[in-house]
Amino acid sequence: MDYVDTPHPERGIQQSFQVRGRVRGWFFRVEERPDGSWQVRGRDLHGQVVSVVGEGPEEALATAETEAQVLSDQGLRRNT
Repeated sequence: MDYVDTPHPERGIQQSFQVRGRVRGWFFRVEERPDGSWQVRGRDLHGQVVSVVGEGPEEALATAETEAQVLSDQGLRRNT
């Protein structure tokens, strides 16, 4: 597919969700909260979202990726 004159669909998500996770098609944003915990929000190209709060950024990201994989797997099962 050619995206010369129009922005690639992933570009908008990547600007807000800057971490590409290990789950295909998902992007994540990792932020430290005022209470010292970490929040990870993830979104895919279909508008599905996950949000996780954890004690550390790696732990929260890993949990968010697990939740994203479950959502992706459920979507694949519905489409087949």
